[in-house]
Amino acid sequence: MTRWLLLRGLSREKRHWEQFPQIFAESLGVQVDCLDAPGFGTEFDRTSPASISSITDDIRSRLDRGNDDWSLLSISLGGMIGLDWCARYPGEFERAVIINSSTASTPIWQRFRPSSIPNLIFGRFRADVPRERAILAQTANNSDLDLDALSQRWAGYLQTQRPSSASIGRQITAAVTFRMPTHIDTPLLVLTSTHDRLVSSSASRTISKRFDAPIAVHPTAGHDIPLDDGGWIAEQVKQWIG
Repeated sequence: MTRWLLLRGLSREKRHWEQFPQIFAESLGVQVDCLDAPGFGTEFDRTSPASISSITDDIRSRLDRGNDDWSLLSISLGGMIGLDWCARYPGEFERAVIINSSTASTPIWQRFRPSSIPNLIFGRFRADVPRERAILAQTANNSDLDLDALSQRWAGYLQTQRPSSASIGRQITAAVTFRMPTHIDTPLLVLTSTHDRLVSSSASRTISKRFDAPIAVHPTAGHDIPLDDGGWIAEQVKQWIG
């Protein structure tokens, strides 16, 4: 059976996937594994490196590959890790899906839209629930989601696995300085959304163009497409694999 590794984005951990791993696994008939970046989730008691390559190597060292065939699905900063991984370790993934990610080849104001800056800079000074509610308001567009309940649950994650300010700052540094790889052999599918209020979809189009990768665009979802419409992602991947 093919196994898929899922990687989350900036300051997020695997619990933030919510129901998506189950949706994806059942739709494609695959096994799904999630790993946290150093400094976050299960790794909260460590400090994040300040480069994408070092974050990649840390996660890679913890992946139990066994004798299985692996593919990768990653979002935002996780997508940067995915691009770096595929570029530096060709052949380790059969395919990779990159969702709403970016590189330094895209102007900084498109990688971090101005409306996202206050949360990045001042978010750590807010109480947990208002901060998580503000993040959800910026990243999720699905009106069927109960954002108040989600923000309460996500704030609860911090009570057991709170990342340090140093780890968040170092992840931001890693994201800002990450440059587009020159070459990737791994087949890529790029997914993006026109109503992403955190990162411009033009960043995903740049990645798609650089690597001649197919791209699919969600017409209504926000930055967190797995939360807004996980079924759409699964369907795009199924069509791509054929």
